[in-house]
Amino acid sequence: MGAYMYNGSAAKCQLVFQDLKQEATCTPTIVTYNILISVFGRLMLVDHMEETLREIKEMNLSPNLSTYNNLIAGYITAWMWDNMEKTYMIMKADAVKPDLITHLLMLRGYAHSGKLAKMEQIYELVKDHVNNKEMSSIRAMICAYCRSSVSNRIEKIEELLLLIPENEYRPWLNVLLICLYANEDLLEQMESLISEAFKHNTSVRTTKIMGCIVSSYFRNDAVDKLANFVKQAESAGWKLCRSLYHSKMVMYSSQRRLAEMEMVLDEMNQVNFYFSKKTFWLLYNAYSQWGQKSKLEQVLGMMCKHGYAIPSNACSS
Repeated sequence: MGAYMYNGSAAKCQLVFQDLKQEATCTPTIVTYNILISVFGRLMLVDHMEETLREIKEMNLSPNLSTYNNLIAGYITAWMWDNMEKTYMIMKADAVKPDLITHLLMLRGYAHSGKLAKMEQIYELVKDHVNNKEMSSIRAMICAYCRSSVSNRIEKIEELLLLIPENEYRPWLNVLLICLYANEDLLEQMESLISEAFKHNTSVRTTKIMGCIVSSYFRNDAVDKLANFVKQAESAGWKLCRSLYHSKMVMYSSQRRLAEMEMVLDEMNQVNFYFSKKTFWLLYNAYSQWGQKSKLEQVLGMMCKHGYAIPSNACSS
């Protein structure tokens, strides 16, 4: 049964269990039922897991530490946070003392469910062990803080990051932290993590993450930093999006760096981004703002050629 459990073969595990029940010389014990609970929990067969628990009670067997740990693990796998916590409370009420495994499970469960106060309480119970041996738990806690809105989440995250060795680099965590720092407009930290991502050949392939990075540069009016990032992203094969180039155009325009703004058009051609209606509107606004009448007329002609609406104030311009 144990071999089938570790290989996820629930059906075969159950068949062996049925054979065991038919034996005249031996009967299932709590250990046997614990194996069933574990295999059902791993496969998120919660109904089967709970039915096995009912059978334990019908057999007048007492759930032990392994029973509760397997139940808690099953509920965590199924993301059933209320059932997880309820089982933990029943366990303590039944005078079954939680062990390290229990606390590590609850730490992970509270982290995934975003219950930070309870997560921190459990963390204090197993802090020494977690800090030295449970990097997966540390990462789960970092993710929990990233998803939260607590005022001191940056400080808490950075304290936890110090515990993770360099050889424990995880691309997904790196990208998550890039977005965190981008949303907080902490450019120095964001760029440090971006450099780390390039160093480890981490590839970002989603427009949402790229938009998050660009928005941070835009809010900080850091066009030169954005331009450098775009070059690196192009070389590293990151997901390119038109907003990268449009943001550069707007920022160059705001600083009256029109020649550099026009060079962005060449960059867009090189990466096969056609000029959209918004591209022409950005050019129109830039030339209109800085009184570039001849270039303004050229843009209006191009807009007309592509069938885009002419701005209502074009005549007065």
